[in-house]
Amino acid sequence: MFKVAVGFVVFALILLAGALYFSVYYMEQGQELAGTGDVEGALEKAKTAARLNPFDSTPLVVQASLLHQQGQNEAAAEALDLATERDPANYSNFVSLGNLQINRLNKPEEAVESYRQALRRNPRDTGLIFTLAQALTRVGDIEGAKREYEKLVELKKIPPRGLYNLGKIYVRTGEPEKGLETLQRAKKKAIVRLQKAKGSKRAEREAFLRSVDLAIVDALVVDGRYDEARAALESSDFEQAPAILELLNTDPESYRETVLNSEV
Repeated sequence: MFKVAVGFVVFALILLAGALYFSVYYMEQGQELAGTGDVEGALEKAKTAARLNPFDSTPLVVQASLLHQQGQNEAAAEALDLATERDPANYSNFVSLGNLQINRLNKPEEAVESYRQALRRNPRDTGLIFTLAQALTRVGDIEGAKREYEKLVELKKIPPRGLYNLGKIYVRTGEPEKGLETLQRAKKKAIVRLQKAKGSKRAEREAFLRSVDLAIVDALVVDGRYDEARAALESSDFEQAPAILELLNTDPESYRETVLNSEV
């Protein structure tokens, strides 16, 4: 009986080794087909490779990428979901799934959970913390977003856009002074980055800087510092500045309420 059992195990291992070998073989064939533009053929090879190797998530990730190229985003998400089950320690699969959910499937709540799963496996990924904060804002969890942005502040890894978003959150949640301080930090960082930019990147950063300036005005208004807000608007080249200044001059309380009730 012992010899039979050993023989069975050896036979099973041989079959497994063969399956793993052919999985790699089909993956290589799929890459060649993808290189020639045969996405359908590459997809079939990736599916076969996934069936032959039940331990590796790579064929499923490739399969998801090919499905995404074909616009089959639901199927791509299903493949990535299977990939996370096969390799639950691989945080990048959760990130890819979250990106697909929020950018292509309009499922931000599910994306939030995927990003949280990824962060449990790699809690110091500052780019992912920022992504989660943005997703939380999108689903209306402003307090949750604030906590994530504050983590980046503690880690000293928060970009100007993160400071801008955090500053606006502070303003809208009853902390205008803290919001103003945070927005001014965002402005300083944005100015430094602007000095290094050229071409379209410079235009993009100039537009961002104007948005920060307007958010600073909003913070001043919410804090009741109308004269400072008025002076900032009068010196601004923002195209909406005259209309905003008119509102501030005629109905400052209405302006304040508009800011408090607006989205982050």
